[in-house]
Formats: sequence, structure tokens, C-alpha cells
Amino acid sequence: MPRKYFGTDGIRGEVGIEPLTDQFFIVLGVAIAKSLFKSSKLKKKIIFGLDTRKSCKKIINLISIGLISEGCEIHSAGIVPTPAIAFYTKQKNYDLGIMVSASHNLYKDNGIKIFDRNGFKISIDDENHIENYIENIQNKHIRYEISETNIKNVSSNAQTEYINFCLDSFKINNVKMSLTLDLANGANYELAPKIFQEAGFNINIYNNKPNGKNINDKCGSTYLKDLPNTVKKDNSEFGISMDGDGDRIVIVNSDGLVLDGDDILYIIIKGRKFLNESVEGVVGTTMTNCALEHYLIKENINFLRTKVGDKYVLEKMLTNNYILGGETSGHILMLDHSTSGDSIIAALQFLYYSDILIKNNKYDLLDKYPQKITNLSIDTDLPENIINIIIKEANEKYLSNEMRIVIRRSGTESCIRIMVEAKTNDIVNNASNDIKEFIKEKINILL
Repeated sequence: MPRKYFGTDGIRGEVGIEPLTDQFFIVLGVAIAKSLFKSSKLKKKIIFGLDTRKSCKKIINLISIGLISEGCEIHSAGIVPTPAIAFYTKQKNYDLGIMVSASHNLYKDNGIKIFDRNGFKISIDDENHIENYIENIQNKHIRYEISETNIKNVSSNAQTEYINFCLDSFKINNVKMSLTLDLANGANYELAPKIFQEAGFNINIYNNKPNGKNINDKCGSTYLKDLPNTVKKDNSEFGISMDGDGDRIVIVNSDGLVLDGDDILYIIIKGRKFLNESVEGVVGTTMTNCALEHYLIKENINFLRTKVGDKYVLEKMLTNNYILGGETSGHILMLDHSTSGDSIIAALQFLYYSDILIKNNKYDLLDKYPQKITNLSIDTDLPENIINIIIKEANEKYLSNEMRIVIRRSGTESCIRIMVEAKTNDIVNNASNDIKEFIKEKINILL
């Protein structure tokens, strides 16, 4: 059965619109406590983090009403990136970490990502358990009173420790490199400049003035229209573009070329190989460019694909005892450094290995196959069975030896994503357009 609330990365949607109402968030707090805190050994201590959306503080208060009603103690780390909550939950022995964010979405959307005491996102089984409790509580038609909650502010310590954690992962002293930072008016707007400056970089900062509504608005890792020219204007070696909650990046080089998650992984892996650091295996997704897969095969490195979603990448990494994985979208997982995707850690590691490779005349870029991702917006009420029929028929119709296609419903937005990869741009562009028109026509026929 399709799940009602959790998508590929937590719960996400427009705040105030069903299901994300005030009462829902309170019920969510109750359901989290009832489903995840069965053991009497747990202290029920929870740490919250938030990005810069104007709805974040209200959501934390609402969820906390439900949590406190079940005997939980609530702390807040303030505005921090998602990976800081993963880190701090494990570091300070919290039973749970909750990040309030809708990642790369615009400000009207919000939601949560939940981390267990080891700093990993909770399992799909745990998410399903929470959903079952939500349904159970809602069926009882209980109404909760809205009131202010007692939340302990630990933001100063949490932010300082996360800054030190990031700096400890970086191995270069007195690096002479200029960077352009696009901070998406999001969760990294304060911390990222401090970290990169402390690491020794000369930085040019953009989109670091959040107002509650401008997160990801024509900025950040999903909007790269301006960044290539900005990097050239700043005379920077690289531009680092983060998303609103700081768990993924896209990088632009001095020539204005956009480097996605596949490119970033390639440089990190190549740098590790050059330094004789172990790389036993790598996990990617169905979207990972075949050029990266072929490079890894040539280097005798195991490569595995999984569904889109960093939690699926993480699951396969843990199962196979691999420390490297990632998504084309820019989630980079390095379990020898962090338990979650982390834009700052990934950027620092990319810059470290880039510096090594450049100094030894080993730096190059991944020669990728042409690939295009087309997003086709769909009605939020479009039935799941209709979507499944359309995707199956599109996959069957356009199956071909000359290209690789991935058609799927997004787990974070109301759209169908169409990925086409082939040896030439003409094949990619023509197929992308044909598939898009086929899906649009099918929707009209079936509705």
C-alpha cells in the first residue's frame, strides 16, 4: 500500500493544507513518541533543528506539544543544517533528532526529517510504524489544545560543536583558494561562512539574508542560472551551491561548468585512489550517470544502484559495508566522516582531493554521457494507480538499447521525473520531449 505521509525524504508538503495542519503536527508528535519510545531505558530526549522558513518555529512547538504529552524532553539547536542534527543527536546521546525543513522546496512547503540515536535517518519500518499510529490516533478523533511549550535552547553549543566537527574533517592548512558560496538563504547562511573562512578560503557570499520566505527562491543547488557567471566574476576557483537544509551541493568550476553529485563523487574517489586510500565499493542510484559506473568498473571498484533517495543509498552502503555513496542531485554520503549527506563536509572533501589532484597534474572531469532530467508537474490529486499505469506504459514504449530511461513519481514534489541518458544529445532531447508528451496525453486519456 502507498504511504500517506512519508515520502523519499521524510514528511513534506504545504503547511496549513491537508494533511499538514496544526492538529496533524501535534498528532505526529504523539505518534513519534508512542512508536519509537517503547523501551523504558530511553530518556526520551529529542533535539530539534530548523531551517529559515517562517513556519519552522510554529511546527516545532506543535510537534513538541504531542511529544511532551508523552513525557519527552525537548531541546533546540536553532537554525542549523540537517547534517548538524544527525551529528549532534549521536554526539550528545539524544534518543532522536528532528530537522524541520522541506529541503530544496520553496518556503510554503515544510516538513520533518527524523534521525535515530546513531545519527542515521530512521528506517522505512519506523516511518510505517509512525504512520500507523497517526491513523490510530486520528481515528479516535482526539483534539489537542495548542499552547506554548518548554524547549531548552542549546543552539550555541550545538553550532560550535558542528563547526569544529566540520573543520576537523579538513586536512589542508593555509589553502590559497577563492570560493563563491550560494547559501540558498537557508540553514547554512551563518555557519558555512564561518567554517570556510576558518578553513582558510577566500570567500564571496551570496544568498545569506533569509527573511522567512526567500529560502531556495531563485538560488541554491536547484537554481544555477546565475552561479556560473558569478563564479567567473568573482574569479573563484569553485562555486559551492547548497540547498535550503544543507544536506546536498552542486559545484560550479572556474569555467562555469556545473558539477553534480556524480562529478563530485568522481573527484573524491579519484583523489582517494591517488592517495592509496581504500575504496571497496560505491552506491549510486538509478539516476547515476553510466560514465561513473564504467570508471568504477575500470578501477575494480564495486558499484551498486538503488532507488532514488539518500536513505536507500545509505541502507545499501550499510548492508555492504561501503563508506562512499551518493545521488546525482548532490547528496554525498561519506560514512567515515558523517552519518548523513552534508554539503559542507562534501565540499571540504571535494576541495581537498581537487587540490591534491591539481598539484599532481591528475585532475580531470568525468566524461559523462548526455543526460537530461525533465520534471512534468502533475495534480496532487492524480490517483496513484493512474500514475503507475502511465509510468509502466511509458517505460515499455520507450525501452531501447540506445538509451537508458528512468521515469518515476517524485517523492518530494508533485511531478513525474523523466531521466534520459544516451550517447548523443539529439537522442536525449528528442526522447525526453517524446516521453513528456506521451505522459501528458496519457493523463488526459485516463482521467
